[in-house]
This record gives sequence, structure tokens and C-alpha cells, in this order.
Amino acid sequence: MLRFEATQLVLKHAGNRPIVSNLGPTTDELWHAGHRDRNFYTYGNMGLCSSIALGMAVSTGEQVISLDGDGSLLMNLGTIATIGREQPKNLIVIVWDNEQWGQTGHQASHTAHGTDLEQVARSCSIEHTETVRDLESLEGALLQALEQEGPWFIVAKIEEAGYMPVSPIEPEMTLYRFRNSFKE
Repeated sequence: MLRFEATQLVLKHAGNRPIVSNLGPTTDELWHAGHRDRNFYTYGNMGLCSSIALGMAVSTGEQVISLDGDGSLLMNLGTIATIGREQPKNLIVIVWDNEQWGQTGHQASHTAHGTDLEQVARSCSIEHTETVRDLESLEGALLQALEQEGPWFIVAKIEEAGYMPVSPIEPEMTLYRFRNSFKE
């Protein structure tokens, strides 16, 4: 499964829900799939995507989707434990797992050597978890997560297919647009 196709699928079903995207290719691909005010791009925040989404989820009644990466999440495993402790019913974490630290040179990440992020989430009291390897399975898990209370933790095994052009993201404008999208 390619991350861009998976991102397009998530965006297709997200409706007006806020989406927080991990740095680099995840943000670029979300922007190219469909830039909108409800996308919160986290350039320069390696390891913090799901933490930011958690903060949003506990401060709003809206369902929040986090598009994180295995490398980033491995840098901040405490996020998973905090999600498990807080149990936000309105949070869906999707982890694009390419089994590498893509932003630092494509070194194999821990998931390439046996770390199972779904099992980590389960051990942190997150009951709704799934690992998917194709678009059909991702769509099934996502649709279930959108209809049921969470938190949800979906590990999507992806392949790299080269990077898209860097999106023209300005952090200050991202924050301004995103904040204003809650006033509507």
C-alpha cells in the first residue's frame, strides 16, 4: 500500500474532521491529496504529531485524526501510554509504518526488527487496534473507527514510492487557518 493512496482514502472519508499530519512526506502528501483548513501540518515536529492530535482531542468534542509515522512515534512512545491513560473517545491514530526512519536517511526503524506498534498500543490500554496491509483493510478499519468511540490505533504498513514536491506550508498560516476553522 502506498502512503499517498492511503492518505487519499483517509481524506475521502474524513469529512470535516481535523487531521494532524506528521512532518515531511506525510504532510506533503496530505497537502497534495487535498489541502484544506482542517489539515494541521506539523513540519519540524518529529515525534509530536499524535501528541498534538491528543491535545486537540481532549479540548474539542470533534473526532480528530492523526497521521503519524513509525519513526516519529518511536521517538515519543510516551504518547501511546498517555492516549491509553486519557482514553479520548474522539481520537483516531493512523501510523504510516514504512519500517524506517525516512527523514533521517532511511535507516531501518525498530518496526523492521520486531517492534509491533499495535501490541504496544494494546499494552497501553488502547482496546481498538488493528494492523492493515492494503487499502481495503485500511478502509474497513477507518470506517469502523469513524463510527465507534475510541481511541483507535491503526498501524498501516506502507511502501515508499518517492517523495512528492514539498508543499508550500507556512507554520504561522497553518495555525491561523486551522484555528479559524473551529469558529465556523
